Order: sequence, then structure tokens, then C-alpha cells
Amino acid sequence: MKASEKLSAAEVRRANRNRVYMYLYAQDTPKTKRDIEQDLKISMPTVTQNLRELLFEGLIAYVGMEQSTGGRKARQIATNPQARFAIGIELSSNALRYVAVDLRAQEIAFSEIPVRFENSDRFFLLLSDQLETFLDAFQLERSKLLGVGITLPGIIDEKEGMIAAAPTLGVRNFPLSRMTEGIPYPCIVQNDASAGGMAELWRSRIDGDMAYLYLGKGVGGSIQMGGRNYRGAHGRSAEFGHTCVMPGGRLCSCGKHGCLEAYCSTLRLTEDTGRTMTGFFEGLAQSDPQCLAVWKEYLDFLALGIHNIRMTLDCDVLLGGEAAAFMTEYLPDLELRLQRLDAFELSPFCLRIGKCGSKAGSIGVALQFIRQFIEQV
Repeated sequence: MKASEKLSAAEVRRANRNRVYMYLYAQDTPKTKRDIEQDLKISMPTVTQNLRELLFEGLIAYVGMEQSTGGRKARQIATNPQARFAIGIELSSNALRYVAVDLRAQEIAFSEIPVRFENSDRFFLLLSDQLETFLDAFQLERSKLLGVGITLPGIIDEKEGMIAAAPTLGVRNFPLSRMTEGIPYPCIVQNDASAGGMAELWRSRIDGDMAYLYLGKGVGGSIQMGGRNYRGAHGRSAEFGHTCVMPGGRLCSCGKHGCLEAYCSTLRLTEDTGRTMTGFFEGLAQSDPQCLAVWKEYLDFLALGIHNIRMTLDCDVLLGGEAAAFMTEYLPDLELRLQRLDAFELSPFCLRIGKCGSKAGSIGVALQFIRQFIEQV
């Protein structure tokens, strides 16, 4: 390294501080000073100084004492997840959902407001007003708020600051500023499936690449490569819901025919049977003929969609969204269909169910702020 490229003393201190914090953040159990010294191979004075700073800022805490081995007990240290929080707002065609998550991406508050989306000043004023109501109702300190993310079912053009298309909301070439201008905190807007994939990757601690398939009123997804979201050349990667599985088939919300979304949206389970999601699966458990017929078609097309993803990307697939929350006991049926579609006897792959359920998108968009924060501590 050239002399001009050497880190300054302040940069070295900041790098060590972040190493200590990230080390503690990655642990499942509390650690001691000695653990940090030995595992990071930095001096005890450096460890002590960084812990002192992190403690002063409330980012870590002493949480107990190490079991004694005959000598003096060492204090155990862990990160303080309540030190900061972020909020994710899910905007759908018929509701606003607010989720606050701590630095561990654990939910600390949730609220849902049934309201139909409309492209009007009144609606966006409601969105920002309800955010303030949410903060007050759960006594969330604004000084600890890292930012607010909005997630929605649509293609986001970040470069142009537009929603390129959101068929279920009925908007196209829509300026993001209409949604964010009334929010007095750092604010971003992200596609719901892309955000959901981030949340599931974070919660599941998956190593390696992964395709996330979101199954809600819309069907979408994301591709995680090397721990990051692969967006594609135009930010439109992983639009799995609009891949064709039946040429000339059902009409999709995008205006085309035969898309995966037209067959695997949760609307197929509810609107086609006149039931709620819970009611549909209750009927399925009772072998209701209508539910059985709808479910068979749903699984057939879902298997085809997953098979196409696997053939294209050759990676594990994780299912998320509202439908995935009911899917666990039906995985053997789905995997059997996948085996029948496998013409090349490909090596086994893992089909997983997500852990975040229908809140994956709102958790994931909030995580953008959390990730940025912990990487810069």
C-alpha cells in the first residue's frame, strides 16, 4: 500500500469499532472482552476503548456474567436491538400496513388500516398522517428512527424516480415523490417482492444464491446473489409472476394472458371459491371438492413456475407471501410435482418456506435502513 493510500488513525479506529460491533451482531450468544480479543485478534486496550464508545451510544449492553471457571467472572456483552428501529409501510390495493422492526429485524409494532388505494392527495396525506399516529400509538421514539420504507406491488425505476408500472394499483409512470413528500424522515420506495426476498435472506441466514418467489395477490420475486439483491440491467429482474405458463390462458392483471400470476395469485384461492384464505384451507382440510379442484390446479402451475426458475437459475427456491404461510403441510405434494417435471435428474435442491409470512415486504424495506446503519457503526 502506498503512503497516500494508508488509512488515517481515525479511519483505523472507525474500522475497528465496526469490526467489534459487527462481530457482536453476528453472534447468537453474548460474548466477553476476551472472546472479542481472541477472535478478532486485536489488543485488549482497543477492545476496551471500542466497547466503551458503543456502550455510551447504547448500541451494546452488558447482559450477564460468564459462568465461573474458578476465577473472576467476566461480563457478557451483546448488541442492543432496541437502540434504533426502522419502519416499513406496505401499500396494497386495499390496505396500508405499518411494521416497525428493531436492529435484529424483529417486529416491535404493527398496524393495519383498511383503505383502498387511490391516486389522490387525500390518500397520500392519510399515508403520512397514519405514520405519525403509528409512532405515537406505540410510543416509538422518533430520535431512534432510521428511516421509513414503502413497499408496493410494482416495477420501480429508481433512476427516474418513478413507478414504471403497478397494475394492481392502476398506476403507470407515477412519481415516487407523491408518496414520500409528506414523510419527514429518510424514505425509500421498493418493490414488495424484492424487499421480501431481502427479509427472508436475512432471517433465514441463507448462504449462497437464492430465488425468492412471492405468492400474494400479486406474484413476484427476487434473486439474491452473493448476499445482495440482483436487480438486472433495468431493475426488473425476477418478475416471475409475468412469465408465461399457459399461452393464451387466463387474463393477468398486466393485460397479457397465461402469466404465472394469473394462476398462482392468492385471488385464485379466494375469489374463485368465495372464501377467505383461512376459509379456503379449512375447506381443503375438509376435502371440499371445489377447494380440492382449485388447489390441484394451483399446485400444478406453481410447480411449473418453480421448475422454470430452477432450470434458469439452478439455485434453491424460497416461497414467501400470504400463500406460503399455509404451504408447509403441502410441500410433499409440490415436491412430487417438481420431480415429475425434472427431465434431467438434476441434483437435489432445497425448496423452503419463508419465515416472515405476509409481512416480508415491509420488513425487507425497513431492513435497507438497518443494514446501512450497522455497516456504518
